[in-house]
Amino acid sequence: MMSRTFVPVLAAAAAVCAASGPAFALSVVTHLGDTLTASPLRYAGACPGVITFTGVVNVSGRFQPGSSVEIGYQFTRSDGATGQNQFFSVDHAGPHAITETWTLGGPPLPVYSGWERFKTWPTDSAQGGGHVTAVSNMAHFGLRCAAQPQRPPRRPG
Repeated sequence: MMSRTFVPVLAAAAAVCAASGPAFALSVVTHLGDTLTASPLRYAGACPGVITFTGVVNVSGRFQPGSSVEIGYQFTRSDGATGQNQFFSVDHAGPHAITETWTLGGPPLPVYSGWERFKTWPTDSAQGGGHVTAVSNMAHFGLRCAAQPQRPPRRPG
């Protein structure tokens, strides 16, 4: 014989299971792999110069139609600067491209060698238990500013 207090508890447990059923159909990221390249590798020319970084985020997981996962990423640089968190959504496994530029060089900094890299993570803490993160390689580059022609001083006239 079932006690009266057990029946409501059993009914509540069944309602929770029924309500959480669709959660198992959501997309899940199981692995991230990051790579980064710098272009040009060696900049020589008028400054400031622009270095473009192209990243590829390889996403693995289970993706359901109509369900996407938000991926966060952040760039860090050899000069100690850290970029703001940025985000993009994915609805399928595979490679996803991101880009970043760094403008630098000039009279106070005519020569520079440095690197940039980035980190990625799914923004939903339930994705992979919060342990799915990746950090790219350091994309190294060099910069050398060309000597700027000096203008002759103006003569008062």
